[in-house]
Amino acid sequence: MKEIEVKARIDNADELVKKAQNFGFCFTEVTTQKDIIFLPEGIKFSEIISGVPVVRVRNQNGQKITLTLKKRLENELNKIEHEIVASDDVEAAKILENLNLYEVVRVDKNRREGHFNDLGICIDEVEGLGSFVEMEKLCEEGDGLKIQAELFALLKSFGVKDEDRVHNGYDTLI
Repeated sequence: MKEIEVKARIDNADELVKKAQNFGFCFTEVTTQKDIIFLPEGIKFSEIISGVPVVRVRNQNGQKITLTLKKRLENELNKIEHEIVASDDVEAAKILENLNLYEVVRVDKNRREGHFNDLGICIDEVEGLGSFVEMEKLCEEGDGLKIQAELFALLKSFGVKDEDRVHNGYDTLI
């Protein structure tokens, strides 16, 4: 599965949620996500290229644990993604460490998710970074760069400006 997304800094999350709801997005309640990001031994963030695995252990609301593998395609926000549910975040991290992956960074955020057809939108308050919006599409096929352009055009219709666009993940920004 490919995860294709765009991201931007925002000033007014409530206003953006209202515009997305008017478009047809339905939102969940706010969740707390605590992510631990792992890279292969010997690889730094600046050395991540297409095909290098980035693995995340996510604890959501202290209840749901997911293990996610991501591999970059054309850019950092266009990647292959595989995800499974795990029963224990501590044990998941130990497994990764025993596979010669090391913890690089932790990302803590409060997230409100919305969905409309095959699109997802997330309003995030990221500790140490501020407020962001992400829009994503999961698909098997398609031109990632073209889809990113379409997704950002939709965000612009919600009032997001070109100068607020971010081309990196939270892990890289931190």
